[in-house]
Amino acid sequence: MYEFASGVINVWEKHLLSKIDQERMLKAPNRESAFLVLFDTDLGNVISPQIQNNIEEILRQDLLALKQRLEGVLDDNGFLLSFLFLQFDAWNLKGILKSIFFAEKAREFQPFVFSLQSYENLNDYVRTALGLQAKKILSEQKSLHYYVAKMTDEALQKSKELFGGQAVVSAQAIEKVVDEAYFHTKSAMAKKSPSLLELVKLEIDIANLRSVLGGSGAPDFLPGGNLTKAHIEHLMKTHKGGETEKGIKEFLETLQLSFFIEHLRHEHALIVLDKQLDGYIAQRFFQLSQEKGSGAEKVVAFFQKKINTHANIRLILFAKENQLDPAHIEKILLPI
Repeated sequence: MYEFASGVINVWEKHLLSKIDQERMLKAPNRESAFLVLFDTDLGNVISPQIQNNIEEILRQDLLALKQRLEGVLDDNGFLLSFLFLQFDAWNLKGILKSIFFAEKAREFQPFVFSLQSYENLNDYVRTALGLQAKKILSEQKSLHYYVAKMTDEALQKSKELFGGQAVVSAQAIEKVVDEAYFHTKSAMAKKSPSLLELVKLEIDIANLRSVLGGSGAPDFLPGGNLTKAHIEHLMKTHKGGETEKGIKEFLETLQLSFFIEHLRHEHALIVLDKQLDGYIAQRFFQLSQEKGSGAEKVVAFFQKKINTHANIRLILFAKENQLDPAHIEKILLPI
């Protein structure tokens, strides 16, 4: 089904930011010189005089262009595009719920314009469902995007169950409600492909690990991954008991990621580990793409490379602007 898209992506890949381009950016004497490297990549097509001083707008336009290009080459009734871009609707949904319960704190939230559903329509849908406004006719289409609606309805039901009682509404609670609905929806989508389901399960495991590493109190557990709640609770106990390295090693060995432990012996170890977890998921995408040669895995891997290049560009330009050591930055760049 994805043979044509795979062939087109083979051409697109030649214009992505390459490792050589990345090295040129790292070795550039200043931010301006590093930025000029982008004109030698596909990003040169979206950089205009009006936005050339705004890297976030450049990357935003690049993802919008990618979404449009993928719509033109994928012949699967929007399935894979939905699989890839649903995450942005999840982040928009979090922003909307936070704006309802924490208006002051959520004021600076910038909606993701490359989501499957427009932020405005999703906002109307949520506020209507919660009884905060009269029903409006959606401006862009008669109903919400199928998978966005599925995720949103589940999140809203969980929200009513949680927030309708005595529970104190917190930003963390909103994050969990939406994450559960997002991963449940994405897991159901991924059942069509063993490779996609493997990747979603791994994403859930990584999200659970991040919860353990970053939090106080009991970790929030997201179901649907490879690891059980018992695994996560055991890791939390070792983490709280001061045996962080031992607990994480046990977790990572379960996922065959024990090589990450080396990063725990260095300065800023948990920051590096966090980046390496992102990197592991990406490497698994790339490995599946190489194994298959074409297909959905090829499309997903290309999308992930694009996301990773954006993250690396942000980091390198930030480093140049603040005169940070390129050697330290290179350690936390994502694979491309």
